[in-house]
Amino acid sequence: MIHNSHSKKDLIQVVERFQLYQINDYKEIRKDKLAHRIWLVLKDLNYVPPEGDLFFVDDIRELREYLRKSSTKQITSNSVKYDVADRVKHLNFYVKGGCVFKGTNYDTIDDVMVDAEFVRHFGDLPSVRRVIEGLNNDVKTPFKLSCVMTRRVEQRIKQDQMINTQNTPKFHMTTGNYTVAFL
Repeated sequence: MIHNSHSKKDLIQVVERFQLYQINDYKEIRKDKLAHRIWLVLKDLNYVPPEGDLFFVDDIRELREYLRKSSTKQITSNSVKYDVADRVKHLNFYVKGGCVFKGTNYDTIDDVMVDAEFVRHFGDLPSVRRVIEGLNNDVKTPFKLSCVMTRRVEQRIKQDQMINTQNTPKFHMTTGNYTVAFL
């Protein structure tokens, strides 16, 4: 059976990515019924094409195992979500204030690093990535932090960076003699 931590959006992506179009009205039915129908279809299938962009599965067995386990999304409960949001807000205030302790909730760099160490494990959130990048630019931090992200988010960030580099205008200069005529 499919684990209930997978969102309906994830299940719709499974249907579309692996072309399970024998499931009618997959966008309109409830999540639990969609999960049940997907599982029934996957029990009868022997082959799905390898997928390395979103789900990172090579065959039908790995797809079944992926769906059986809990979702790879990082924040699961509301209490953790609110705790992360509060800590990010305080860290962001510290970073935007020029990394000065006065007027913030922090007294020492150790207090900052405790919160930063906690929130870095939720790197799927853009606000966490921004605040960790700002903390890494602070000269007082004893070591550089890196965000922990799921493979799906890492792939999306790489694709976005590649698109940005392709769409960035580049300077091209030609040399030679040119005549400018004013009419």
